[in-house]
Amino acid sequence: MNWYLVSCRPNKRDLFLKQLDFEIDKNQLGDLFLEKISPSDAMYKDMVLLQISDLSSARIHLKKIEQFQKIEARALSERQVQQFLG
Repeated sequence: MNWYLVSCRPNKRDLFLKQLDFEIDKNQLGDLFLEKISPSDAMYKDMVLLQISDLSSARIHLKKIEQFQKIEARALSERQVQQFLG
């Protein structure tokens, strides 16, 4: 399972996370979206780290969320994840 960096529309991260939770519950996507982390550093205020099992499937569902902007195509290394967590 890999971690990916997701960008949200400016100042809409909380709403994005609520809508993502709704999509996960509605479509039973708990096996696809395994974990989500919101970095606390203000520099990353419009970003979320998602641990997902399948990038292609996740992208399809993320595009349905209005506040979603993009997901990085390359998975983050453990070191990069730790940097985001501070």
